[in-house]
Amino acid sequence: MTKKPGRPLGGSDARAALISEAQRFFHKQPYHKVSTRRIAENAGVDVAMIRYYFGNKAGLFEAMVRETAAPMIIRMRQAVEEGKIESLNDVVTTFYREMSTGPNLPTLIFRSMMLDEDDQQRQVVEKLFQDILLPLHQLLFQRLQEKGALRKDIDPELARMSFSSLMVFPFIIPTALADIQGITMDSAFLEKLAKHNAALLQHGIFKVQGDNTL
Repeated sequence: MTKKPGRPLGGSDARAALISEAQRFFHKQPYHKVSTRRIAENAGVDVAMIRYYFGNKAGLFEAMVRETAAPMIIRMRQAVEEGKIESLNDVVTTFYREMSTGPNLPTLIFRSMMLDEDDQQRQVVEKLFQDILLPLHQLLFQRLQEKGALRKDIDPELARMSFSSLMVFPFIIPTALADIQGITMDSAFLEKLAKHNAALLQHGIFKVQGDNTL
């Protein structure tokens, strides 16, 4: 097996390198076409390290998805625990910034959910939703409703859908559709869009604004 020049990686460096290469491979190729041997080669480690750290290909994919989503999960959890309405603006801005420079997780999730129910890739993504994303999302809007932060005329379920749509759609819109509308999905545009969508959330579904907290 051909490895990158230099000393083979070991320990936490090896694990991090595998996650990094997995992000690149799984984003560019369908799950069934991704080779764990190629991932290991590009990471500069022995393929046995995948078995050691992740068990198998599905385990590597799950770890990659979870760790890619981790920064946004942390932000969302902070918004819930601290009860700061304005921190939702930070969630949107941070999400856009991280997704514009790193692996396109929304596209990967969207592609995964289009697969058959018994597909390993889809099962991993569904598990992520069931274990972490959905409960956290529901908790966030439940708390907002309980504390009276949502406008009385706003349906919490529809508010969750609006929130998800504003967060995800810019990253799954087909390039051709964006081109037709004269949209260039670069960092400058996403920064402007993040502020715009954060304002829509702040003024569209919340009645508590500014520096107020829950």
